[in-house]
Amino acid sequence: MLRALRLLAPAALLLALACQPRMAEPLYAPWEEGLTLAFEDPSQPQRFSNRLQVRVAKSSLAPGTPRQVQLDLASVRGQLTLTLRVQDGGVALVTPDGQVLGQLLPPGFPATTAWTERGVEYRVLGRAAWSGAALLPATADPVGIWVEARLPDGARRRTLFLPNHGEVEVQELRAADWVTVNRLVSRGFTDLPALKHP
Repeated sequence: MLRALRLLAPAALLLALACQPRMAEPLYAPWEEGLTLAFEDPSQPQRFSNRLQVRVAKSSLAPGTPRQVQLDLASVRGQLTLTLRVQDGGVALVTPDGQVLGQLLPPGFPATTAWTERGVEYRVLGRAAWSGAALLPATADPVGIWVEARLPDGARRRTLFLPNHGEVEVQELRAADWVTVNRLVSRGFTDLPALKHP
């Protein structure tokens, strides 16, 4: 009897995991509450001291409604809270009351391959496996989508977006070389410290 239970337990666990709700399309933004990402600029000598931490503070993923994600950003320069709306493949930066400040990725992304936002021209370059994928969990998709931005002054920048993580690497064209100026270097889950009341 015990042997039969030991064999059934893994099967029941697999069945329960298979019945979990899944997203219809991949989200190219961080959305899991508590997910904490740290970024560095490898082109700078003080990269560790200038590290940026991004934590998903709140996430609302109710079906049929705009998905809101609150991000808390922290660095040695200070703290900032941003709100994202993730809907129909697009990612928009919004005010807390829902006013769109800017469209980071257009609706229909990645099928939408070219768009313009505030004078910046964007185009999808294609899919690629991220070279830093060793820090991702084994269940994460290491294949993302490169997007190139051409600024009004002619400068060019490209960003790799991974499912469920968003931006993981940014490169700038300097002379004839692509130089990484922002890269995900750490990933984990953190809880906010508990407040102690006197």
